[in-house]
Amino acid sequence: MDRSTEFGNMMHHAMGMKSHEMEKHRRKFEGYPTYLQNSMWMQNQTCLELRKLPVGARLAGAAELKEQGNEFFRKKKYASAVECYEAAIGAFRYLRQNDPDWKNKGIKDESIDLIDDIVGEGRAEDEDERRAVRDFATSCYNNLGACFLGRACTGKPELGSSIDEDYKRCVQACTNALELDGLNSKALYRRARARSEPLTATDGDNDSAIADLSEAAAAAPDDKEIRALLTKLKKGRLEAKKKDASALKGLFDKSELYDEKSLAAQRARAEEEKKLNDPAAGKPRTPEMAEKEAREAEATIAHLRENGRHADADELEKKLAVHRQQLEEYKRLAAEEEVRSARNDPKNIDFANPTPEQIADAKKHGIDLLDPLIVKELQRMQRQEQQGGEGEDDADNPDEEEMGARGAPPPARDAGAGSLRYWIFGIMLSVGFYRVWNELNPALGPEPLDEW
Repeated sequence: MDRSTEFGNMMHHAMGMKSHEMEKHRRKFEGYPTYLQNSMWMQNQTCLELRKLPVGARLAGAAELKEQGNEFFRKKKYASAVECYEAAIGAFRYLRQNDPDWKNKGIKDESIDLIDDIVGEGRAEDEDERRAVRDFATSCYNNLGACFLGRACTGKPELGSSIDEDYKRCVQACTNALELDGLNSKALYRRARARSEPLTATDGDNDSAIADLSEAAAAAPDDKEIRALLTKLKKGRLEAKKKDASALKGLFDKSELYDEKSLAAQRARAEEEKKLNDPAAGKPRTPEMAEKEAREAEATIAHLRENGRHADADELEKKLAVHRQQLEEYKRLAAEEEVRSARNDPKNIDFANPTPEQIADAKKHGIDLLDPLIVKELQRMQRQEQQGGEGEDDADNPDEEEMGARGAPPPARDAGAGSLRYWIFGIMLSVGFYRVWNELNPALGPEPLDEW
């Protein structure tokens, strides 16, 4: 939506009103992680069939889905791996839509149930099965976190997502894992990275990362990666405090945590992300884009009327009418210009019967399209162009033969022969040389009288 136009700005405002209206009915849904939201419209048939089985009996099939995700992860196909892990977890924890007509009515919290067969009411009765399901879900959440973290580090998010969004999803997935196993060192380590690595990380984010790493180091004292990152973050925080005290800036300097090479790489990833998420950047507006905006406006008007906002709908309808009128006028002018361009193309002009517009245009450049000599030369050039630029013999045109025999230079033409003005320039040269030659060369004039 182009907000630089009055109509586009109006549409953006109207869409905002529509979104605000819908958000009031799905605030709880919007608070769920993306992978839990996706469980409501799960398409994986294996997952859907597993939900029908007793909780303990689902583990084998869910483990196969997880292993498929592991294969994709090893190949760094993160999007496919995420789908597999979502399906594996979705066999035990998912959202159920109770309104069959929700696609027309919209998503509303009141018609959605959260089914939790991991630690909720639907969990297995057998203690061993409950523990096995918890451990399995913890592992899947951990793997989801690894996928989001890995994709964020590549700097190539999925279309519609972003590097920061992937970091946030990693934090969510690791938090879900820690809700099931509070001392899981992998989840703590990955959440610490997802909190501290983004360019937008704050002092609070880094403090939270240090807290996570401290717990992870206590749970896994031999893990060198955890120790190394914890030392780096603590050192960065200490040096930043010293720098703040000396410079009186009161700002946390992220360069203490990352060297210039790392920062440059993150900036490059951010630029790449911007290009991926804005495919239309730099492209001119087209009639198709305007038509799409009009259709979106119609849908918004209908929604506003359904919600009793007739005044807003009427105002938007007026803007839409002006928008459509401008669009039709643009199409009309474009069609006229196309016809005019085709008519004035030298390849299509009937030089024996030029239009007043063509005569006037040529006259501006000192060429008389009513002059038979000029008409013949233009027709010769036209035939030559139609034959692919090849020269031709014309025994019925003695003026052209005579000019060619006397060495008149070829008419100047643009490489594409796209403009009448280039042809006129050539005619001016050819006819000019021919007439000057007639004036100066006695051989071209009448025979001299015999002297008595």
